[in-house]
Amino acid sequence: MLRGLWRRRWLSLALLVVAAVTVASASLGPLYAQAARTAVLRNALDGVPPDQRGWRVTTVHDDAADLARAVSAPYLRPPVLGAELLSPDPRGDRTYPLMWQDGQCGHVTLIRGRCPRSAMEIMVTRASGFRIGDGVKLTSIRTRAGTENRLVPLRVVGVYRADPGDDFWFGRNLFTQTAGVSEGNGDPLLTVPETRALSGLPPGQRTSDAASGSAWTAYAIVYTDPAALTGADLDGLEAVHARLAAMGRSGDVVTVFTRMADTLDAVRRQIGSLSVPVTLVTLQLVALGWLLLFLTVRDLAAARAPETALARLRGLGTARMWAFGLSEPVALLLAALPIGLAAGWVVAARMAAEFLRGDVPVTPDGPSLLYGPAAAAGGLLAAAAAARGAVTRPVVEQWRRTPRARRRTWIPEAVVIAVAAVGLVELLAGGPLSGSPGGGAGALLAPGLLALASALLARRLLPLACAALFRLTRSRGGIAPFLAVRQIARGGATGSTVIVLGPGLGLAVFAVAAWSVTSRNFAEVARVHNGAETVYVVRATDAAALRRISDAIPDSAPVVRLPGPPVMLATDPARFAAVALWRPSYAGGHALEDLVPRLAAPVAPRVPLSGERIRVRVLGGELPAGWTAVLYASVRVPGQALLSEIPLARPRPGRATYEWGLPRACRTGGCELRGLRVETTPAGTVDYEHQPGDLLVTGLDVRRGDRWTPVDAGLGDRARWRPGVAGGPGLVLSMSLWGGPSAAVPATYPDPLPALADGTPGNRKLPGLDDAHGVGYAAAVSAAAVPGLDAPGGLVDLELADRAAYGYSDKAEFQIWAAPGRAAPVLRGLRAAGVPVLATRTVDGLRTGFAGQGPGLALILLVVAAGAAAVLALGRAVLALYVAARRRTLELAALEAAGARTGPLRRALLIEQAVTLTWASLAGVLAGVLAARVALPRMPEFTEPPSTPALVYTITPGPVVLVGAAALVACLVAAAVTAELLLRGVRVERLREAPA
Repeated sequence: MLRGLWRRRWLSLALLVVAAVTVASASLGPLYAQAARTAVLRNALDGVPPDQRGWRVTTVHDDAADLARAVSAPYLRPPVLGAELLSPDPRGDRTYPLMWQDGQCGHVTLIRGRCPRSAMEIMVTRASGFRIGDGVKLTSIRTRAGTENRLVPLRVVGVYRADPGDDFWFGRNLFTQTAGVSEGNGDPLLTVPETRALSGLPPGQRTSDAASGSAWTAYAIVYTDPAALTGADLDGLEAVHARLAAMGRSGDVVTVFTRMADTLDAVRRQIGSLSVPVTLVTLQLVALGWLLLFLTVRDLAAARAPETALARLRGLGTARMWAFGLSEPVALLLAALPIGLAAGWVVAARMAAEFLRGDVPVTPDGPSLLYGPAAAAGGLLAAAAAARGAVTRPVVEQWRRTPRARRRTWIPEAVVIAVAAVGLVELLAGGPLSGSPGGGAGALLAPGLLALASALLARRLLPLACAALFRLTRSRGGIAPFLAVRQIARGGATGSTVIVLGPGLGLAVFAVAAWSVTSRNFAEVARVHNGAETVYVVRATDAAALRRISDAIPDSAPVVRLPGPPVMLATDPARFAAVALWRPSYAGGHALEDLVPRLAAPVAPRVPLSGERIRVRVLGGELPAGWTAVLYASVRVPGQALLSEIPLARPRPGRATYEWGLPRACRTGGCELRGLRVETTPAGTVDYEHQPGDLLVTGLDVRRGDRWTPVDAGLGDRARWRPGVAGGPGLVLSMSLWGGPSAAVPATYPDPLPALADGTPGNRKLPGLDDAHGVGYAAAVSAAAVPGLDAPGGLVDLELADRAAYGYSDKAEFQIWAAPGRAAPVLRGLRAAGVPVLATRTVDGLRTGFAGQGPGLALILLVVAAGAAAVLALGRAVLALYVAARRRTLELAALEAAGARTGPLRRALLIEQAVTLTWASLAGVLAGVLAARVALPRMPEFTEPPSTPALVYTITPGPVVLVGAAALVACLVAAAVTAELLLRGVRVERLREAPA
């Protein structure tokens, strides 16, 4: 057997390579899919805020450490323990979180002093105003010994500076004073665990005890360790999340803060979009490998035909003949199995490092170890079929150097073409293929079906075309084309070459076209969705503060984003136009600088309220017996998402002035009058025929200290109130149940808001900065795409959006956009201003993220594997032509003995090889282009298809032409080399050899 393998070393080597590549292709898919699942999971956890990759378990009664340890897994980091107590100062001006957290001293920068080491010691931020040595009193920290109950001061021993964006704080907005917010909680007072024990507060019975300052809240922060996670751990991670979430629902003592469910849902979608495409790609590559195995094994069997005939003449039995026929192919297939598995692992590891992550492990698992032998089993079937032929074929037939010509049936071609046609029709009609569970992944079947059908047609048409040239070549062109066209027409190698090379190149062309189109769509979608080259997500603040931050940093723009739907972007139009990634083609060739002025609108000035009390002056207000009325002032208060309704007056006869206290936050400014309304209530026995009249609001004043100051509310200006009930001496509000308007709002914003919209607004309401969906929007400018909008919505003026809102929603994301090439200076400006950056988003990062989703990862596998398959198919095709031509060496030697010169024989061989290879290449290229035109619009490119911008599926000609030209050059070079090698083996002396 070893001598036979050496004698047919090139053909044996071809079978070994084909089998190894087939096994590698079969194992590569599962190995790559496993690594891709791990990469998807790790990328998802690395790129999200802390509360989306961990849990914060809090309790007012139990030990949070015990709760956290109840859920353990090798991919969970040790819990970070801590406790906090919310308590106001004795004056009630501010509430401070008194807290400790394991490792806190390693996550702050000490400005002065030291970290606390003993009970009742604290360190504070510079913004708190406390100094080292001060005693800080909180109402919840008291001595509770016997009847004594007095406040115990906490001693300041250090001043620290913290990074609010540090994951250590779990994304909590703890450092409000440092951020410049004058209302709400103060910055944390960091202490040690002994302070909790010395405070003497009993365990709480419900979560509300912590809010009232009567109980400590113990907590444990549990983070996942992405580096320890693999794709196989996803089910276990979901189980951990389910157990922790169940703890938070078990009663009123434990609360679990997390958004891990969002991350897990996103991971599930991406992995779901990866599995089906990878399977389809792998199946097509394995099918091509099986075809190559079948043809190569058949060639090896044909090369062994004389030996097989001698074995039968020597009287070997059927069993020994089967063993003889299977010996060489089975030995080569068994040798190829470990080589292929190792090659698949090496390629998968290289692809994982190049296209996924450098830290993704690639370990053989059940599917990869199963798919490889299954692929090799296809070669065993081909070997068995070849051995059967060796056993059953007559000896005379096996000794023939040129097989007897037989009439070929069209049944296989008809079946394959019919299947391809049905699949193509269903694909175009959006049938089962495009409606598959893979979300359109069935479109990946198109290149294989079309390439195989095209190759089968080309295989039939090439001999027919050559036969049509028989008459012409008899009288013209000399002996070279005469011999070439007849050999192509009758040669069995022609058909196998076209069948092998056509699908291989078809898959390669489709893969290159798909990747070029998909890469272009990735880049455009990332450009539109990110909006700017670099986007910095900063801590939540208000519109005025965000504008001040941007005004102080050149080449930046303030943006507030609400997810909707519809999505809303609020920004400074002029600054936005200077930094946004805009294409004039989005809006009919117009520059963004020319469009943003349309977002402005004439509005009335705001009505600020700053003071302790508000006073109203009214006229009228006579009420019939049984009627009561209340005049309410709607006040926007900083830090509140809803309006504060102040019962300003209860009109009574003979009284014209009323007053009421303003919310505490209004003392330092920032409050705004957002409306006046009167509510009238009738008693059960009133006379409805005699309705109350109108209430005339003539003036508003606010008091600061001992001084009343008039409020410029424009009560007599009809243009400053909506509806236009102002005029004359004041604002007219009807107290009648069926009279005129009983409420009015200052016309400080237009309704609807003018917007740069990427769709038709219709009657939809924008979410607004308060997420109240109270104001509509109209398309002042319609565009095909708007920078920053990843769904239908609108971009509006930040000032107008702030005027229309009652407050700021937790869903509002505050961003600073950087102009192209100015990311580093903008980041330095943010750091210099003390603005924490919570996240950084770039166009390149978003594009890489799209490529790292399931469809993109599957496409990378297709590109790499299809390229290797195309090279293998070309090599196999050249080998088939070489082997077929070697069988005709006696024929060529006879022609040379009859006087044919070497030159015409060389040209004949060159024409034969070049025409066959070029024909197969053209068929493959055309099939790949057709498959790309048909399948790409129906093939998934994103886990969640973007609604904007519109995807473009025009094939970029450059990569396709490059692949086609490379294939053509390779075919011509291979034809020339093969022809020269064959011609050197033609010797007249071979005619003396016996026709064995």
